[in-house]
Amino acid sequence: MIRLVLKAGRDASVRRRHPWLFSGAVARREGDGGDAWAEVVSADGERLAAGAYSPESQIVARLWVFGEASVSPGQFGERFDSARKMRAAILPPETTGFRAINSEGDRCPGVTLDVYGATGVLELSAGGVEASGSLFEREALRAFELEKVIVRRTGAERVGSAPGASGPPPDGPHSRVPFRENGLRFFADLASGQKTGFFLDQRENRSRLRSLAAGRRVLNLFSYSGGFSVAALAGGASRAVDVDASEAALDLAGEHRRANGFDSGSDDFVRADVFEDLRRRVAAGESWDAVVCDPPAFAKKRADVDRAARGYKDINRLAMRLIAPGGLLLTCSCSGAVDATLFQQIVFAAEIESGSEFSLFARQGAGPDHPVSIDCPEGEYLKGMWMMRTEGGRR
Repeated sequence: MIRLVLKAGRDASVRRRHPWLFSGAVARREGDGGDAWAEVVSADGERLAAGAYSPESQIVARLWVFGEASVSPGQFGERFDSARKMRAAILPPETTGFRAINSEGDRCPGVTLDVYGATGVLELSAGGVEASGSLFEREALRAFELEKVIVRRTGAERVGSAPGASGPPPDGPHSRVPFRENGLRFFADLASGQKTGFFLDQRENRSRLRSLAAGRRVLNLFSYSGGFSVAALAGGASRAVDVDASEAALDLAGEHRRANGFDSGSDDFVRADVFEDLRRRVAAGESWDAVVCDPPAFAKKRADVDRAARGYKDINRLAMRLIAPGGLLLTCSCSGAVDATLFQQIVFAAEIESGSEFSLFARQGAGPDHPVSIDCPEGEYLKGMWMMRTEGGRR
C-alpha cells in the first residue's frame, strides 16, 4: 500500500473515524504511487486507518477501516449484504427503484449503487474503488440479484452482466429502464438523465405530496422528469404543470404521466428558465394551491454559497407570491455547502419579502435508503421544508 504520513496535530478527524482524509493533512506520501489503496499513519508512525487512494483529489483517501484493520475484498460483500438487509426492512411496497449503496452511509466510501428493477447503476468516485471496480460490480450483481450493472467511473462507463446476459451500455430508446415507486410507474434515463437516471432521494417528499394533493392545482418548478406531478395526480390533484429548461426532461415527464394513465396536454409542460417563468406568473397575478421548488444545486463549493443564497432567496420569494391562502410550498436544497440552518434563514427571509405569511409544518430530506453515517454528517445533503400559507396573512 501507499503510506500517507500525516502532519503533526492533523490526525483528529481520522481518530474520530471521519472517512474523508484531505490532502492538506498529509505531510508526505511513501511508495511508488501505483497502488489503489493506502494506509494512513500518524506523524509518529501509529497506523490509524486504510482506504481508497485518490492522489489527484482533494479528498486523498476515503477511509474504509480504522486502527490496525486491513481492507480486504471480503469486506465488500459483507457491506453489500448489510445494505441489502437494510433495504429489505425499510423500502415501501411496490417500490423497485431505490438507492442500494449510499457511500459512507453504508460504510462504502466512494461507492454508490442505484437499483432500477433488475438493472443497477454503480458509481465509483475514488481512485481506489475504481481500480477494484470489477469486485464491486460482482458484489452488486450477487447481493441485489441484478441482471445488469452499468459501471460509471471518472470519465468512463461500461456494462457488467449476470451470466448469460450481455450487451453494450444502453442508449436511445433502450436507455430508459422501468421501475416502480409506491406503485407508480417511472423510467430511469440511464444514458442522459440527471444523477443515475432519476431523483430517487425525493421519494418521501413525493409520497407526502401525494397524500396532500387532492383537489389542488400544483406548479412543479425545476420539474425534471415530472415525478412530483405524477405523485400529485395520483393523489387527486386537479392539475399539475411542469416547468423545466430541458425539452428532453419534459418529454420524459409526459411519458411518465401516460404510463400512469394521466392526461398529458401540452399546456401542462412549460419549457422555460424557471426564474423568468416565475416572474411572468407573478406579474400575471397567478394563484396556485401547491408549489414544488426543487432546483439543482446552486452551490457546489464553499465559494458559491453567497451567490447560491441570493438564488434561493429569489426563487422562494417569487414562489411564495404565487401560493393561495391555505396553499402549500415544498422548497428544497440539495447544495451540500448550504447547511440546514442557513437554508432555513434564507427561506424565512424570502417569506418576509414575499409579503405573505407561512408556517413550517414538516421537514423531509432523503429517504431511509439514503442512510447517513454518524461519523460523516456531510452525507445529509438534501433539505426539504414543507410550508403552508396562513389564511388571512399579510400580502
